[in-house]
Amino acid sequence: MYSIIGVNRRYILFVYYEGFYQVIKKRRRNCINQRTKTYEVKKLKRSTLKNTPYDYLYESIVSYKLLPGQAIVEQEVSNLLGISRTPVREALKRLEAEGLVRHMPARGTFVADITTQDVEEIFELREMFEEMALKAAIEHIPDSEIVEIENHLNSLVYGETSPEEFYESDRMLHQVIVKYSRNYRMVHFLNTINSQLERLRRISAMTPKRLENSKTEHMEILLAIKERDIDKALKFLHSHLANVKKSTLDACEKVRYIHGIR
Repeated sequence: MYSIIGVNRRYILFVYYEGFYQVIKKRRRNCINQRTKTYEVKKLKRSTLKNTPYDYLYESIVSYKLLPGQAIVEQEVSNLLGISRTPVREALKRLEAEGLVRHMPARGTFVADITTQDVEEIFELREMFEEMALKAAIEHIPDSEIVEIENHLNSLVYGETSPEEFYESDRMLHQVIVKYSRNYRMVHFLNTINSQLERLRRISAMTPKRLENSKTEHMEILLAIKERDIDKALKFLHSHLANVKKSTLDACEKVRYIHGIR
C-alpha cells in the first residue's frame, strides 16, 4: 500500500511503500482528487477544532505532509482552513517555540530541518533522562497501568493496526516511566521537546519493520518493569533507544537524499 509522505504545490515528491522510498513526479491535478482520495484536505468549519491552525500544521509537519525546509504561507493556510490570518500567525509562533518551524526575516516561515546533530542531541537527552526516570519509577508504576499498556501492546497487529496505535503504545510506555519518576522538573523539560520527539517518532517508523520491532522492544521493557528488575529494564530501554536512534538517522538520510537536501 502506498502512503504519501511529502507534497509541494506542484508535485507529489515521494511515497513510502513497504519499506522503500520511491520518487513520483506527477502533477497534483492528475493524482489528487475526490475519486482517489490520495491526498485531500477539505476546508474546515471554524468551530471544528479550537486549535485548528495549530493542530493542522502540527500534524502536517510531524507526518511529513509538510517537508523540512518547505515554506508555510500564512494566507494559504488561512484560505485552506477558512479562518483569518491571526490564529495562523499565533499557531506558527507556538510551533516555532517548539522547534518545528523557523522564521526568517524578509523570507518567511519554513518547516524546520532535522539534522544529524538534532537527532544525536535529542536521543542523548532522552537516554539520560529516561534511564534516570526508570530507576526512580520502577517501584512506583502501578500494576494496573502495566496491564493496560501490556493489553494495548498485545492488541497491535502489524499490517492491520494503524500506525497511530503503534505510536500511542510508544507514548504510553515512555510517559508512564517519566510520570512515576515523580521528578516534575524532568517531566516539564521533556514536555518542552515533546513535539520534536513526536516528529522523530514518526520518521523512525518509516524504516522497514520499525513499528513491529518497537512493539517487541516495548514488551521487553514492560515485562522487566512488571518483574521490578531494574537491571533488565535498563538494558532493554538502552537497546530500544539505540535502535530507534539508528532508524531515525537512516530515515533522515533517505529523506535528505530523495528531497535533495545536503
